[in-house]
Amino acid sequence: MGLWRIRTAVEDRPGGLAGVVDLLAGQNADIVQLTIHTDVTGAVDEFVVDLPGDHTGAVEALSEHCPSGAVSAVPAHRREVGDELTRALLLAGRLRAHPNRLPEALAELLRADEAAWTNLTRADQEEGLDPATCMLVPVGPLRGVLLRRPSHPFTWTESSRADALVRLVMPAAGPVPTERIVRTVSGRGLSLRQVHEGDADELRALHRRCSPDTLRGRYFAGVRDLAPWMLRIFSDPDRGLTLAVRPQGGEAPVALGHLMYTPDPGVGEIAFLVEDAWQGRGVGTALTRALTVAAADWGLAEVRAETTLSNTAMLRTMRRFGASVQSQGGTHVHARLPVAETVQAGMGADRSRGRGARLMDGG
Repeated sequence: MGLWRIRTAVEDRPGGLAGVVDLLAGQNADIVQLTIHTDVTGAVDEFVVDLPGDHTGAVEALSEHCPSGAVSAVPAHRREVGDELTRALLLAGRLRAHPNRLPEALAELLRADEAAWTNLTRADQEEGLDPATCMLVPVGPLRGVLLRRPSHPFTWTESSRADALVRLVMPAAGPVPTERIVRTVSGRGLSLRQVHEGDADELRALHRRCSPDTLRGRYFAGVRDLAPWMLRIFSDPDRGLTLAVRPQGGEAPVALGHLMYTPDPGVGEIAFLVEDAWQGRGVGTALTRALTVAAADWGLAEVRAETTLSNTAMLRTMRRFGASVQSQGGTHVHARLPVAETVQAGMGADRSRGRGARLMDGG
C-alpha cells in the first residue's frame, strides 16, 4: 500500500464527485483525505488515497473520466494527512513569532518544492516563469515570495490561501471600507456606499431610468421596478454586499454593484446594474475592481458572474480582468475570475502609475 495525492477536475453536476469516488473504489483505493479547490477548469478535487501496488491504473481511469483529461499524482506522506485548516492555523501561529520565515511557511502550506524572497521592482523578475508551476505572492510594494512546484499546477484556491497567510504577517489595515471614493480611468470620481433599506426611493428611481434591455441584462427577466423583496436582499449583510454608485458630489445613484455569497465554498457572485446614460464610462470596470478587493478581504478564491451573450459590456469587462468565460448552453454564460491574482495585478498596475494600492479605477 502507498499514499498518493491525486488531483482531478470534477464535473460541476450532481453525481460528479460520486463518479470519481466509484472509479477510485474500483482501483481498491482507500480515500483518507479530500480537499476541494477552485481553478480555471472548475472544481478540482484533491484526494489522498492509499493504493495497493502501482498508482498508474487509478490515474488512467481518472484521466478517461476527467472532463479536461488532466490528472496529477504525487507521492504523499503520512505526516501530510490531516485537517488543512488546523495545519494553516499552526503555520499562522508560527509566523507570529518568526514572520521572516514566510517563504518557509508558504512552501509548507502549499507543499511547494522551492520558496524564496524576490524583488518586485526587477523588470525581468517574471521572465521565464511557468505560470502553472510558479506562483508569485506579493508581500508589500517591493518584495514577494516566489514559489515553485513542478509536480502539479497551483490552483486559484491555493493562491487565495497564500494571500491570506501573507495578510497575517502584514500590518493590520482593517477591513476594506464599504463607503469610499473610486476613480475611473478618465479621472471621474465615483462614491460607493453600502445600500440600506432607507435607499428604497432612490433605487426605485434608478430602475425606472434603466431601459428594458438593461434591466433584462441584469435580472434575465422583464423587471421594471424594484420589488420590496429585492431591496431586502440587497440590504441584508447576511446575503452579501450591495454598493450604490453616485457621481462624486451627486445625490442620485447611477449604478448598483453586488457581491453575494453562494453555496460554493470560497466563491462569490458579482452583478451590476448601470444606468443607460452612464454605460461606457468605466463604471462597471471600477465596480469589478472594488468588489474583487472586497472578495479578497472576505477570503474568497473566486468571483463569478452569470450573464448573457448579448451583454457584451459585462463580458468585455470580465475578460479585461482575466476571467474565463464558458457558455452554459443557449444564451447564458458564466465568467469566472480568480480573486487573489486579480487584486495582485491591480496593485501592481496602481504602483506603476504612482498611485495608492487601494485606488480603484476603470476603463
